[in-house]
Amino acid sequence: MSVKQSFSKTYSGNLTSKSFISRLRKDPNQLRKKMLLLGYVTSQLEKKKQSIFLVGGQAVETYTAGQFPTGDIDVTTSDSATTQKVLKSLGFEEIGMIWLNKPLGIAFHIVGYFPPERSRTIRMGPYKARIVAVEELILDRLSAAKFWNILADYEKAKVLYDNFEKQIDKDYLREIAKKKKVDDLLLRITETPSPKLGR
Repeated sequence: MSVKQSFSKTYSGNLTSKSFISRLRKDPNQLRKKMLLLGYVTSQLEKKKQSIFLVGGQAVETYTAGQFPTGDIDVTTSDSATTQKVLKSLGFEEIGMIWLNKPLGIAFHIVGYFPPERSRTIRMGPYKARIVAVEELILDRLSAAKFWNILADYEKAKVLYDNFEKQIDKDYLREIAKKKKVDDLLLRITETPSPKLGR
């Protein structure tokens, strides 16, 4: 049996919340654990014709395969009340602005409903999750770097651009960067060469 088949069998699409959490607790990979959790929440919301998107720092962590780890899962959802009910059923407690599952060491932060202009769907076992498109994420990080003086976000934008350069819609990126007044930083990340290993 392949790893993929075994993985899908472990996390079948119709697990109860209790069974799902029980299996998830045994998973040693924190990033995979978070993405499975998001996939499960997405599946529950889609049954009610609602949507949820991964945004913010967790989206950066996902696209960079854990290079920039973050504290909580930032999501934007069309139905906050239903999302909160799903999280409660999974053992999450509301603490201030976040929903925390202490045994898992995972927190969700619902940031309202701001559906991204562009998104992509990723699969994790039997689940799927929607994540803000890499172009949107680059623009978001460049805005934070320029207008909030968060220099680390410039580095994140650069890594995202370099990692996905061949897949990026560059015309769209330039057009929106100009509207958001971050075209100067976009030009800088596209023209600065990345350090190449072994050279």
